[in-house]
Amino acid sequence: CGRTEGRYIPNSPERILDAPGLVDDYYLNLLDWNADNMLSVALGDSVYLWNAATSATTHLMSTLGGHVTSLAWAQRGNLLAVGTSENDVELWDTHRCKRICRIGAHCGRVGVLSWNGNVLSSGSRDARIVHHDVRAPAACVGAIQGHESEVCGLKWSPAGVQLASGGNDNALHIWDARRAPSSRLPLFTLSAHRAAVKALAWCPWQK
Repeated sequence: CGRTEGRYIPNSPERILDAPGLVDDYYLNLLDWNADNMLSVALGDSVYLWNAATSATTHLMSTLGGHVTSLAWAQRGNLLAVGTSENDVELWDTHRCKRICRIGAHCGRVGVLSWNGNVLSSGSRDARIVHHDVRAPAACVGAIQGHESEVCGLKWSPAGVQLASGGNDNALHIWDARRAPSSRLPLFTLSAHRAAVKALAWCPWQK
């Protein structure tokens, strides 16, 4: 068998961006990069977009109260979801720098977001996960109350069939989208962690 060369990982950063106002809170998700090489960054009550190809920076929005607590780009296009400490989610068209709608479905700050096609899932300090079909933003298409405290990790599988959620209750749950959307019973639970589960990722080439 031939020996596979490992991937080179540099020891120093390629670039350093100033981020004054970046909230120092482990449970929040304040950065997200999209397929068009655009980085979204939440700085306090504002969201900025940085184009990695041109280094251009754009101010997208500022909240009227509170601060931004989570960001997530849709898989395709220019739609950015923004969670806030005011317990709601805003959808923004980043090409026009225009808010499309505001969704209120939580009783606590929205610290994590994950897309599955047209469905946006939000996790909150109220321990709930709520699914929104952005084609009809006023309608909640499902909710899960499976954690005992704040939901701080959330990731749909590449096939859009399963959702992984991590919480400040130290639990990792795997939910199956083919079950009832408001099911309280996860497909699988891992309870071996001794601290909050935030970092989640699915293998991109196998289930």
